[in-house]
Amino acid sequence: MHMLRFTGFTLLEYLRSGRVLIEVVALMLVYAIFFRNPMTDDYFFSVLGVFTPALTLYTMAAIIGLGDRPQSYVLLARGLGRASFLLGLFLSACSIVAGTYGILSLLVAILNPPPELDLLGWCLGTLPLMLNIGLLAALLLMLSPLVFPTSWRLFVLGLIALAFSSNFITGQMMAAIPETLQTLLRATQALLGGPLVPAFYGFQLAVTRDYGNATAIANLLAQTSLLIALLSLALYAFARRDLIFSGQ
Repeated sequence: MHMLRFTGFTLLEYLRSGRVLIEVVALMLVYAIFFRNPMTDDYFFSVLGVFTPALTLYTMAAIIGLGDRPQSYVLLARGLGRASFLLGLFLSACSIVAGTYGILSLLVAILNPPPELDLLGWCLGTLPLMLNIGLLAALLLMLSPLVFPTSWRLFVLGLIALAFSSNFITGQMMAAIPETLQTLLRATQALLGGPLVPAFYGFQLAVTRDYGNATAIANLLAQTSLLIALLSLALYAFARRDLIFSGQ
């Protein structure tokens, strides 16, 4: 109950602060640029599969800014637990992004619906997108100054960069590396890239909405498990940190 009240309080503060205007402007721009012409259902989910993570980056950062204030000391002192505080921030950000997604979907359904997209198809495409929103929001929350100290944030960001390095270290650059180091680098990239697979396959699943194989269901379970793991790690780290909120 405390968590839900804090989530509502945070959403109200977000609306009062005027930050929600960014979501409103982004919503209108995306519709005007991408959704005014006739489209396929695959195109619809492809655009939203890129738009929602981008919006999550802004919204989660703004919500973290609302939480990282001296007023938060008062909330925690009045009985709001650390877990409720952190989960309230997470749910607030996810609610805003999901709400923007829902409004944009409704506009498309009313003004320019894809001819082959029905309600069931929309739900099947929405589920993996919502899980990806949660995954990115949980990762950003974990990497925020509220949860991880600077050293750990840099360490995790380094691991993420190493996981993506296979896209940049190729050809002549890879050939210049000694063979032993190449083998070690490829093994490390494969190991670190594993947790990224559910998110990328989730995007593909949203576009295709093909649930006719066990891989699709397994990926949804993998997305959910990874989301729980990220949130659990964030809660564990936050519970053991000294509370130092920003003076802004």
